[in-house]
Amino acid sequence: MTQGASANRQQQRSETSTRRLLEAAGELISEVGYTHMTLAAVGERAGYSRGIVTIKFGSKANLLAMVVDRITTGWSHKRWLPTIRDHNGLDGFLALISAINEEFQRDSKGVNLLYTLMFEAVGSNAELKEVFTEFHRSQRDDLADIVHRGVKDGSIRSDVGVEDEAAAVVSGLRGIGYQWLLDPEGFDPVPALEHLHRATEARLRPTGRG
Repeated sequence: MTQGASANRQQQRSETSTRRLLEAAGELISEVGYTHMTLAAVGERAGYSRGIVTIKFGSKANLLAMVVDRITTGWSHKRWLPTIRDHNGLDGFLALISAINEEFQRDSKGVNLLYTLMFEAVGSNAELKEVFTEFHRSQRDDLADIVHRGVKDGSIRSDVGVEDEAAAVVSGLRGIGYQWLLDPEGFDPVPALEHLHRATEARLRPTGRG
């Protein structure tokens, strides 16, 4: 085996172990929360030694930073912004809600982890609080920009409160997510998200436009 091939295999093994450890950490956070998650348990869940997480990440805080970056990048509304660039404001706003609905159905584990971290962020973990404060500010600002664009292009009523509408939709999404996380057997988020879509469209569409 050449030196280059050996280096490539080592790189692949390193990437695989990182992925498996992050997935294991996410599973444990969803099950017991970040505070009660241990590095030893992460290593065991991923099928490695109890000490590999410390070797690879250095600390629990560093592991958390990578888990948070992975889940917020995967779940950020910014993923879908390029897909609505050619939509009018209203259609773009509604397309984002539809995309989030699809993600709820496609990646329930990701939703669970995202909301577990979100609600743990209201506790004493300053790093989580900072990350998710910025996450929500960014989401509200970007949604407000889309509503403002809709007011300018005429697809959204001119008398709406732009920031208020953005905040209302983000709040609706968080409330739906919370109820699902709290009672996954008794609460179905999909009809609630579909209703949020219809209600938002009815509220924002100018009178006489269909």
